[in-house]
Amino acid sequence: MKLTVKAQLIVALCAGLATLPPAFADGKPAELSVSAKQYKQYFKEASSEFNVPVELLESIAYAETRWHPHVPKGKMKKNGEPEVEVESHHGMPISYGIMGLRDDPHFGHSLAQGAALIRVTPEQAASDTRSNIRAAAALLAQYGNRKTRAFPLEDWEDAVARYSGIPQREIAQIYSYEIYTAIRQGRGSEQYRVGQKHVEMERIYGKDKLRKLSARRITVETGVPDPKISAPDFADTPNKK
Repeated sequence: MKLTVKAQLIVALCAGLATLPPAFADGKPAELSVSAKQYKQYFKEASSEFNVPVELLESIAYAETRWHPHVPKGKMKKNGEPEVEVESHHGMPISYGIMGLRDDPHFGHSLAQGAALIRVTPEQAASDTRSNIRAAAALLAQYGNRKTRAFPLEDWEDAVARYSGIPQREIAQIYSYEIYTAIRQGRGSEQYRVGQKHVEMERIYGKDKLRKLSARRITVETGVPDPKISAPDFADTPNKK
């Protein structure tokens, strides 16, 4: 399969989301670290301020960064936060902060857009975790088109897909599927906590699309130096008996 550069980046992004681990290995997640407890508070505050579901904020942060804020190489704050230095790799643009905000021609400029919504500079939205979460929450609220926390989680799928920055609707649904799967199954360690909550997946995607999204993973040839990545098999396959 020969892919364009943009298609390679999109598939690579989705493949990175496809490695979600089991919920709680022993049924009892570890006590949250000091940083993770602080992030939990930031998520709750942003959820209340912008009237968006806290579960979505926590799950997006989990899928994007495992609650480890991304900072450009050479800009580590060294203040005790579990930050990760990032740089462009094989053409994949970097993301910013715990929420994986973007500033590139492939996945959009959510960093600048979110910063503008909360009236801070893009630099602050990238480097300050609380501002990063608030910027992401403001974007979700805008994409939600007047939805509130009172709406079912399922009704927020379009906003989550838009948040991904992936222009192809079908591929953006791979992103939203992984976000909702994290909520439906729950995720937990000392570094993150996504509470388990029932989600009607079939209501969101429909039976046929859900079957494809939850299909076995296939290897995709991208043509880059590390060419083989995992992605859902979108080919029609017989229903399992």
